[in-house]
Amino acid sequence: MTYLEKWRGRSALVVDDSRSNRIAAIQILQSLGLTDIHEAENGLAALEKLRQIGQVDLILTDLNMPEMDGIELLGSLAKSVSTQSFFIAVMSSVAIDVLDAVQGIAEASSLELLTVLSKPIKSEDIRRILDDCDPELHHSATPGMDLTVTIADVEAALDAGQLIPYFQPKVSIPGRQLMGVEALVRWTHPVHGILPPGLFVQHLEQGEIALRFLYQFLDLSCRQLKNLLGKTEGIHCSINLPVPLLLEADLVEKMERIIQAHGLNNHTIVLELTETTLMSNLAPSLGTLARLRMKGFGIAMDDYGTGYSSMKQLSCCPFSEIKIDREFVHDAANSHKKLAILTAAIEMCRRLGLVSVAEGVETEADWRQLEALGCDLAQGYFISRPLPIEKFIEWLAHERQHG
Repeated sequence: MTYLEKWRGRSALVVDDSRSNRIAAIQILQSLGLTDIHEAENGLAALEKLRQIGQVDLILTDLNMPEMDGIELLGSLAKSVSTQSFFIAVMSSVAIDVLDAVQGIAEASSLELLTVLSKPIKSEDIRRILDDCDPELHHSATPGMDLTVTIADVEAALDAGQLIPYFQPKVSIPGRQLMGVEALVRWTHPVHGILPPGLFVQHLEQGEIALRFLYQFLDLSCRQLKNLLGKTEGIHCSINLPVPLLLEADLVEKMERIIQAHGLNNHTIVLELTETTLMSNLAPSLGTLARLRMKGFGIAMDDYGTGYSSMKQLSCCPFSEIKIDREFVHDAANSHKKLAILTAAIEMCRRLGLVSVAEGVETEADWRQLEALGCDLAQGYFISRPLPIEKFIEWLAHERQHG
């Protein structure tokens, strides 16, 4: 799907200390249909302009500017992003390493950075990024994120059956064939609606509530997977397994009983373990991991590349797939460092006989890059956002009709 038409009539702010560069950028944006376009000569002027006009849809900023440079501007915007909902594109002639660092700054905050472009910018580059981005979809504008949630609130939600799975497809590259789903928890709050996991998931990762939630969530996910298998054969369901739970003595047996109660086989479930938490519990966890693999469960290293001990874990843990973190997937074509890491990760999976899964696939450019590199599976908003089971079935029907 392309989104350029949705950008017509929308607003932008161009920030550059060169008047000729500002004029060139404004002309490009106008040619693509944006109409309410403002300009500022540095970061301070940009912040003042934002205070005057209140809101824009896109900020296109240079980096090297007097008084307040673009990096300082990004820092100021990051502090106020909770009250804003704009996308950002950076343009600069600085060294590529600096551009990579800027992208890292944005990803460490809540800024919605579309791309980092080398100057002089080209009309086709701006067209491409706008074509790939829905201006109505803001990751940071998540309902309920300003709520304060206690562990008692989450326990009550668990008891009330309010913590339910949403499903995000994992599809083959190429071919876009559905190969599996990831079950992601959402809270159906009676007052605030659907709440995202970032608000409460930390309460589900330790202690007795974590174990209760795992078994309940596995049961719900298996029930829906059974439903999906009646509509499409051979798919699996991935769920997150908190690493501390690997130390539970009867974990494997209880999970098997839940799965078998739904008439499913163990191989239909892939357990995702976050790389950054595995290392601290590696030695005592290996026995449980080996038993899970022996009994047919898939084991995935989640968020690959975000920790410090990936190589050691890969050498001794019985993984069946590697999920490459979105940080190295999205917009890799415009970062030689990201591309190098992504290429190495996919090649390593191939050599080790592991399934490579790319998370955070948000644009057609991301998809094409993964296809060129030979990645196995893709997951992300370019394919579908996480959906409740009814909407997921509708998505599946639409894919088959238009596939």
